[in-house]
Amino acid sequence: MSIACGTPHEAEKLAQMLVSLKLAACVQTHPIESTYVWEGAVERAHEVMLTAKTLRDKLSAIEVVVKAHHSYEVPEMIAMRPEWVSQPYVDWLRGVLG
Repeated sequence: MSIACGTPHEAEKLAQMLVSLKLAACVQTHPIESTYVWEGAVERAHEVMLTAKTLRDKLSAIEVVVKAHHSYEVPEMIAMRPEWVSQPYVDWLRGVLG
């Protein structure tokens, strides 16, 4: 799942929560530049993108945590199905996330 955060501190806090709560087995952070429309105006911002490695059955719980702890009124949360994942990685994910 991809989650955009407004600050490195917010990204680190959410990453720690998701891993500690066993909602994600790994969360990567990536600094990004975003250009988007908000309330009718084109905005540009430095953000930090989280990539949470998780399982489908954890997505709704991740949404609850992100909504409760995110600074954005409408936080970005996007999950995509992978085309292929190695079986050892899937086994690791399942083992970590129970």
